[in-house]
Amino acid sequence: MRKKVGKTTRTLGITVASAMLLAGCGAVQAAGKSANTSASASKSTSGVTDITFWNGHPSGALQAQMHREVAQFNQTHPNIHVSYVDKYTEVQPVTAAFAAHDAPNVGMPHVADAEQFEKAGYLVDLASFIGNKSNIQSDFYPNVWNSFDITPGHTYLLPYEENAQMVIFYNQALLQKAGVTQAPKTWNDIVSDAKKITALGNDDHGIAWTPTLTEFFVMVEDFGGKVFANSDDSAFALNNSGANQALSMLRQMVADKSMLITQNYNYQLDFGAGKIGILMDASAGYTYDNGSAGGKFKMIATPAPAGNSGRQYNFVTGDGLCVFNTGTKAQQQAAYTFIKWLASPSINAEWNKQTNYVATGPASQKRMQSFYQTHSNYAASFSDPSSWMTEPAKNTSAYEAATTAMDSDFEKALRGQESVSTALQNMTTIGNAYMSGKKQG
Repeated sequence: MRKKVGKTTRTLGITVASAMLLAGCGAVQAAGKSANTSASASKSTSGVTDITFWNGHPSGALQAQMHREVAQFNQTHPNIHVSYVDKYTEVQPVTAAFAAHDAPNVGMPHVADAEQFEKAGYLVDLASFIGNKSNIQSDFYPNVWNSFDITPGHTYLLPYEENAQMVIFYNQALLQKAGVTQAPKTWNDIVSDAKKITALGNDDHGIAWTPTLTEFFVMVEDFGGKVFANSDDSAFALNNSGANQALSMLRQMVADKSMLITQNYNYQLDFGAGKIGILMDASAGYTYDNGSAGGKFKMIATPAPAGNSGRQYNFVTGDGLCVFNTGTKAQQQAAYTFIKWLASPSINAEWNKQTNYVATGPASQKRMQSFYQTHSNYAASFSDPSSWMTEPAKNTSAYEAATTAMDSDFEKALRGQESVSTALQNMTTIGNAYMSGKKQG
């Protein structure tokens, strides 16, 4: 399955097979009606248009909030009825659904999957529903809108959510035990605090981390480096001093055992056991990380650390909303009405309050301000959107294949099995082979 809090599936090496296994177990709901997962076969009766939605959040607080939103939509739109299926909108299950004439009307795909759907003719261009694009585009930050703009001249996706990939969560009691009296604000603080916690002994470690390149890329920019060679993010250029400083810092923490390298969700288990002081995790990881603490200790969130670049960067990523090319015209219109409502500032704000995703645009963020004043652990996730990094929308499939291939040298450098400079050069070379199309993922 994909990682539930937004650390990208491919950086963790989770298999498509396991994703399909989970998808096959998706819950189906019809809010008082018999569930009908065949969108193409569903019909409008009694003036009500029935549509089916594949919800990409099949567990935890995210699943519960999505179910509430679907119920709210059905209550406020009596002429449309949405049935949800808790199932990831990924290439293999969607392709199988189209082949079986059983595709949903609405999906929640990642951009890389949406690129494949567009090539296969599975997506409806939303332009005819939107009309004047500026009327809806103004609801989103420019970099957020652009990150979902997969095909010039067409609109296939509306942004739904953005998950800030770098937030610091820490065990307040363990930091205090190590003599740390305030939250870390810089990467130097992180390194220093991690050493103090590890020095306590008793198998305590400063940090537990499942390595992800998205978080590493944030560090690179924090240290004044660059991830990409050009403004359209079509080629990597990691052989620079900022990247060298960031990777050297991580490598040293692994070497002195102040950072414990984990796999998948094990960092949450170690944190919940009270043996880890600091987590570097995505914003939507908050509900899961706090759940692992289970009230045994107080978990505090603090913003992503600053480096010497003078700016506080973050990397945001999330799923969009699409209308599939299936069903009747009435169903496609109903599907667009549904995704426009889900993507609206008011609903986005409610989603963020329950899940700790961050606002997709200024109107949504304005609705978050009073909430953030009383929920500091959530407020820690939001930063200046002008310093947000995103995946390159025009080439996301190649980007994700590239970062998967780059993982090997990255982890070798972390574990001291390859020099930092060699790893960064290899990562750049391998990554660009995929970005250029010379290699296919």
